[in-house]
Amino acid sequence: MAPVAKTFGYEVALAWEGGRASTITAGTRPALLSAPPADFPGGDAERWSPEHLFLGSIASCTLLSFLAHAGHAGIDVVSYAATAGGTITRRAVNGRYAFVSVELRPRITVALGQRAAAFAITAKAERDCFITASTNADVTVYWEIEDR
Repeated sequence: MAPVAKTFGYEVALAWEGGRASTITAGTRPALLSAPPADFPGGDAERWSPEHLFLGSIASCTLLSFLAHAGHAGIDVVSYAATAGGTITRRAVNGRYAFVSVELRPRITVALGQRAAAFAITAKAERDCFITASTNADVTVYWEIEDR
């Protein structure tokens, strides 16, 4: 018998503030102020744009996936930081603008002697990020792992 798939559900609320600005909330979490990026009409460099939130979601999800697999493998993660960048352009398939590529660059330090084990779980961490699995963009991860 096949295992029963888990189902997860999430909700956010958005309130328009006029112009192109909004506030995003989810329960009692701190509100996120959102607007287009500064290079779009009505953009605001001080607020989170959907594009920045998308990249942040991929970076955060990959972190959480890596930490879960590290925990299962007994890998002691000392530090983890990452940068993410993406390219939006017209897709050749349908002419719509979308993220077509994302580059994620995690920089991780693990305990001495665990570097090889940490590299061994990177494919699982990439595979199991729900956000990456939910996009059509090509996501490339450049892992930088050191031990000390």
